[in-house]
Amino acid sequence: MDIQLVKIKQCELKSAWLMQKIGFIDIFLKYFDIISPVLQGYTRFVKKANCVDMYWILMNGKKAGEIWIGERDGICYIANLFVLKKYRNKGVAQRVITLAEDLYPRHNVWRLDTIKQEKANCHLYEKLGYIPAGVEKKINKRMTIIDYEKRKGDPNEKRNN
Repeated sequence: MDIQLVKIKQCELKSAWLMQKIGFIDIFLKYFDIISPVLQGYTRFVKKANCVDMYWILMNGKKAGEIWIGERDGICYIANLFVLKKYRNKGVAQRVITLAEDLYPRHNVWRLDTIKQEKANCHLYEKLGYIPAGVEKKINKRMTIIDYEKRKGDPNEKRNN
């Protein structure tokens, strides 16, 4: 399985916006959350896109999802990550996170947030050395967002290539 990260160009933003809606629709239908990327308008999407580095996730040359990486105060954060349904459960997200961390080698602290109820996501991040950090945010009666952090060089860090 060949996984690559390729920067999304300005002229591809509309396609990225539409793919994001497809990538998050099942989560939206499960939780009906008001923070869902599915509900995000194009203007807001572009505004956010200009604050992060956006990458297509390519699996064997085909667009399989996206990852957005931001930097603030010397800390890298995964602002958005999704893999399209037909590419899930193949180790794509795990490989993508490792590739993303390798793209920003001078950053020792990484952060992300995820849905606490999505146990597979939490397991993935913990397997890669991320630990729960910060306050949980209750979005609605079905969904809570939990923050994760990874400090490279920390004894808890794991690398699964």
